[in-house]
Amino acid sequence: MHRYTSNTVLLAAVISSASAFARSGVTSRVATKLHLENHIAEMIDNEFDRLRNIGLWRQKEAEKQKKWSEKEPSYPEGFDFNSVTDFQPNADAAKKIQMRKDRRMARDDPMRYCADRCVSTGNCQVWEDMFDLSAKEVRKFCEECVLSEDEEPCEVPDKFLENAGKNSWELRP
Repeated sequence: MHRYTSNTVLLAAVISSASAFARSGVTSRVATKLHLENHIAEMIDNEFDRLRNIGLWRQKEAEKQKKWSEKEPSYPEGFDFNSVTDFQPNADAAKKIQMRKDRRMARDDPMRYCADRCVSTGNCQVWEDMFDLSAKEVRKFCEECVLSEDEEPCEVPDKFLENAGKNSWELRP
């Protein structure tokens, strides 16, 4: 009898542990709640109503549009409209941007400035302003000193020598 009792207990333990992982016959639904701010809930409700009765919504929108189009536009006193030219590109803006790029290039990479801007295009404005030199003097300096591969000494203008040893950010015109 002892043998049947231990098997019964073992069987009961297996069945109860197996049933712990199986769904029970009674299912309970977990309640879900959604907490929304009032304006969000209103927005969802309005969209739901709009989708339920799209014809009525379109009619109301048409009435709103008609009402707005019949109104006389009013402007604050002293209001001045911008002219069309205020929104067009400014001719001087492009020149200022290019001058800023040239200054940066002359400061950071003088050899590139001489080759790309001064010698190839003849635009040596940055160094002309910075060192009070003429375009010919700057071009000559670029060709003989900066871009020259010769080891011979070249003639450096006095203005360049006055600024020797200064940091690059101190050489702005």
